[in-house]
Amino acid sequence: MVTFERPLPDLGTEGDVVVKRILAFLIDAVGFGLLVGVVSEVLAVISETLGVLVGGLGTLLFFAYFIYFEAEYGQTVGKMVMDIVVVTEDGDPITYRDSAIRTLLRIVDALPFFYIVGLVAIFVTDRKQRVGDLVADTIVVKAKPTADRL
Repeated sequence: MVTFERPLPDLGTEGDVVVKRILAFLIDAVGFGLLVGVVSEVLAVISETLGVLVGGLGTLLFFAYFIYFEAEYGQTVGKMVMDIVVVTEDGDPITYRDSAIRTLLRIVDALPFFYIVGLVAIFVTDRKQRVGDLVADTIVVKAKPTADRL
């Protein structure tokens, strides 16, 4: 279930979430790309310059999306759908600083293409961390199940 609350982490489940991490990123990337694309096209009808500007700002907005949602909720929308959460290696909530570090290092993780560096790092590290996680001292784990509210 998608909620905008920080879930509790289920520590020790880093190895169980590799595929979920990939799917969560694809959900975020496709959803965000569609949203920015539609907004850019609508604004381009009003002003071509405005449409191009919003389209060009898409990458910055994409990074801002990850930084905000992971710092505030421990999850992006994709991670919420996949029931995974980003926390410090000790299981504490990540800070804006942690989130900014791991997000900006997506640039390194994405090298040379298709997130090869990040995927290799995930598969060779004990706690399944990509470069951004290693530098920020973060892990991605399952979210603990919560009781359904009435």
